[in-house]
Amino acid sequence: SGGGGFFGFFGSGGGEGKTTEAEASKVNIREVVSNNDAFLGDIDDVIAEAEEAIKIAEEVEQQQPVKKSLFSAFGFGSGKDRAAEAEERISRLEAKAKEIEQGVENTQQKQASGGGFFSSFGFGGEKAEPVKEVVEEVVGQTTLDGDNIWVEGLKNLFSRTTLSFTPPKMSSTPTTTDAQRSTQKIVTPKKEEPASKASVSESDFLDVVWGAETSARPTLNIAEMMKSFQVQSKEPIEVEKAPTVEKFRTVTLDASLQIKPHPDKVSWGGEDAAFSNGRTFGVFDGVSGAEKVKGKKLYSVILAESMKKKCGKGGLSVVDITNYMNEAKEFADSEGTGASTAVVASIGEDNMLRALNLGDSVCLVLRDGTVAARTREIIHYFDCPYQLGEDSPDRPKDGTTLQTEIYSGDIIVAGSDGVFDNLSDADVCEIVESCPPKAKSAAIAKKIVELSRAVSLDKCAVTPYSTVARGRSGYDAYKSGRGGKVDDISCIVVKAS
Repeated sequence: SGGGGFFGFFGSGGGEGKTTEAEASKVNIREVVSNNDAFLGDIDDVIAEAEEAIKIAEEVEQQQPVKKSLFSAFGFGSGKDRAAEAEERISRLEAKAKEIEQGVENTQQKQASGGGFFSSFGFGGEKAEPVKEVVEEVVGQTTLDGDNIWVEGLKNLFSRTTLSFTPPKMSSTPTTTDAQRSTQKIVTPKKEEPASKASVSESDFLDVVWGAETSARPTLNIAEMMKSFQVQSKEPIEVEKAPTVEKFRTVTLDASLQIKPHPDKVSWGGEDAAFSNGRTFGVFDGVSGAEKVKGKKLYSVILAESMKKKCGKGGLSVVDITNYMNEAKEFADSEGTGASTAVVASIGEDNMLRALNLGDSVCLVLRDGTVAARTREIIHYFDCPYQLGEDSPDRPKDGTTLQTEIYSGDIIVAGSDGVFDNLSDADVCEIVESCPPKAKSAAIAKKIVELSRAVSLDKCAVTPYSTVARGRSGYDAYKSGRGGKVDDISCIVVKAS
């Protein structure tokens, strides 16, 4: 194997001046080996070795040259070790080629114009004489050193294999007779210019092993294969919709009030008063123990009338309610008589309920059958609530406040102590829940007032008032902890929708 083992194997292959007879011989040999399993297995081994050599070549090529050695950049210490490994692989390739060639020659006599087995395929054979390297200086290109020449040689090996090797076409019959050979038309394959630099892909490798156009190579269409795995569902695909954000809407209000005077005060209407105007409403409980001047309006009535005039149809803030209450108090001090507690609430366009409470009246917000919000009573001592009056030190600014959001479906109940001394919060919730969903506010208010009156007259009923009054001095009627409290009853119900 002349030509210098290492570089001679990489030199340009023989066979460039072949005659037509040589080409015919080549075809005959291909037909012989087309069904030779041993041959195909040996080809696989050669290609595997060549592929491994290419991997080494590309490793070296991708690494930038350094001062000491190209292979030292990979951490191998010296390029000589890597070169020795590569040359050992090349020696095995040469030996394998000789072994395959010898095996084929034993099967069929060597054709007169033939050559070695591999030379019949366009590579190998006689080694080309070493050609002096002509280096042209090109701007931006560096001259190859020894290691890079070795890299290019390896890549040239596999490039020439993929470019020159024409795999045998599979024949329908294992052999061809001499008569058939004489009638065969010899087609000289068009010579392709060898690539200046190998470019090997997975497809090229399969072409070498199986043959680009032979029936031995499976025909794979990846796109069609992927389509076969796609499941076509007949059911419509449900696309989850993004949650829709409801546009803000101001609740509408349905408000009604009911007043039932004490049985002994029916002739003159009792001492409670209430109002509802637009989005604001209030309950005023006249203090029965306060001194009254005959001929003057009750303090609670003047407060209710004054607040109704001042509040308007829109919602009010707590500050607005407090200021209007101060003005109403001043007018009641000069024109009215007696004293009164007060609870006033207003639901703004922003659906916020704002309330001011001075005394023991209550405002409840009911939602889904439970109490969602509640004002807090304020008293000096039992049976002496904060109150507004000419002789009272209490002022609107002393009251407790409440601010809470109202939703569609909420029910607001505001009532004097005539309601909440006889009914607990749970009792009020139960009454509201017992009403039909479409019941009007007037029907609910009327039912609350009537039940409050019924309980107030029941001496055996356990009430919030009797529970607190039990055992207190001066409240002997409640020493058993039972009994309702008879009083003026006033109630406002507001339904939000």
